[in-house]
Amino acid sequence: MKPATLALLALLPAPAFAGYECTATQQCGGGTCEAYAGGPFLIEEAGDVWRVSTDGQAWEGYLTTTMDAGGEVSIVLPPQNGMSGLVSIFPSGEFLFTAHAYGQGAVAITGSGNCAGDGG
Repeated sequence: MKPATLALLALLPAPAFAGYECTATQQCGGGTCEAYAGGPFLIEEAGDVWRVSTDGQAWEGYLTTTMDAGGEVSIVLPPQNGMSGLVSIFPSGEFLFTAHAYGQGAVAITGSGNCAGDGG
């Protein structure tokens, strides 16, 4: 009886994880803006955290609001891998990425672009 129960559980639908693929078109920092030359931002729900990755770097963050609750997806990235940040994805598909870091002084870099995905 036990193997049959496990087989039935395996057939139950699992919750789908949300995700986005975002293309940044512009980045700004130090008072100037330029075209963003990096790869796409992959933003994926991974259990209790959201994983944000681009160009071989990855950060884990926490959802602070959803489209349904706040009109945008908002993911805060606590300090890790030399930076902290915030990702906002709006119902229009537009997104903003802000990174804060400290090197030879405090630095803030923002990026903007568009996303495609199945929501969050």
